[in-house]
Amino acid sequence: MGDVQSEPGLTRIMLYNDKDTPEGFVIDLLCLDLKRPFADACKAIDSAAKHGQAICGTYPRDLGTKLLKSAQKRIRASGHRVLLTGEAVADGTETPDSKCKLCGAYSSENLLMLRGMMTLVCDDCAKAITNCLPEVTRTKQFDLACEALKWHFAGIPRDQLVATTRQFPGHMRADVQVAVDKLFSASPLRFFGIYEQHRYETLTFAGLTRDRRDASAIAPAQYHDVDVGEDTPVKCLNNGLWLCKDEDLRYAVVLSSHREYGFEPGTRIEIAVPVGAAGAQFVQRCFAELESAVNAARSYRGKVLSLDRDNEYRGRSRGITVHKLPPVQREDVILPEATLKLLDRNVLNFVGSRAQLRRLGQSTRARASCSTDRPEPERPIPSAIWRATCPVTPP
Repeated sequence: MGDVQSEPGLTRIMLYNDKDTPEGFVIDLLCLDLKRPFADACKAIDSAAKHGQAICGTYPRDLGTKLLKSAQKRIRASGHRVLLTGEAVADGTETPDSKCKLCGAYSSENLLMLRGMMTLVCDDCAKAITNCLPEVTRTKQFDLACEALKWHFAGIPRDQLVATTRQFPGHMRADVQVAVDKLFSASPLRFFGIYEQHRYETLTFAGLTRDRRDASAIAPAQYHDVDVGEDTPVKCLNNGLWLCKDEDLRYAVVLSSHREYGFEPGTRIEIAVPVGAAGAQFVQRCFAELESAVNAARSYRGKVLSLDRDNEYRGRSRGITVHKLPPVQREDVILPEATLKLLDRNVLNFVGSRAQLRRLGQSTRARASCSTDRPEPERPIPSAIWRATCPVTPP
């Protein structure tokens, strides 16, 4: 099939159309063996289908020969009939696709828009551009999440990245969103919504790095309004990807919904950083701040809620409803006067005395009563606390 001898110069690899070979196999062939980006592989297949043949890439002679042999070996093992050939190109008549346009070093990973044309650049040049020209990063357009991540982590191999996850229950979704906005949305290098192909497949950082036919596409960000009993609902993101930088540390944050049929979706936060102590410490600090912000949130504080459940309730809510009850004046309450006085004394006065109780080291949390076979015995209230909180003398 046209093996090319090892000698100076360039090799151009051609793809010929074959209607019997599955398109998925050809894409894998071009991406895995010829090191072509997914988008370029699709364009080559479309061009071959339209014109009968297409250029897959132009490489230094030795490299092109090696890649072509690898691709042909895969074809023979599969039993398919798709045809790839290599042809010599005189050095200087065509720029090799595998050389960096900026420094001339070999590159098969990073695509950069230079003067309106897509050009390959090596990892070192891409890293320098990312570090020194952040405005380029903010205007670069991507079609796939894997392309954006490859650009962001240029120069760092995939096996030198590590991702850590925290998952929060569905009823904390609004509080998690507020905390995430505060931590990561203030000044990211870039933010993207991600197309969700399968409703019950959780998006992960590892999945987003996949450069294959089922690669995750960048899409408009989608939000869901969550009612927390305020005039304006909290806009909660369904899924998203932040590309951020903390001094010299580049990191990515993935927010996704973890769904189980019949239950409110949980919120999953994943932070990916380069391997090393600096990245690990940064991740732990981020999650500590995130959890602290969530714990301190007050989205549902002081509101009347109900948790929906079904006959197979397993301790997790299917959803939260915030009830907006009309205010009731004291004179509209129909109860015996003695009962009203007890309510004033044990509820209203208690709420008004919380500051004094806290100073005395006492808990001010209201406790729900439970029906049990054996009631809890009443504990006497210390006289000092009674005098501080009640205007009357204890019996």
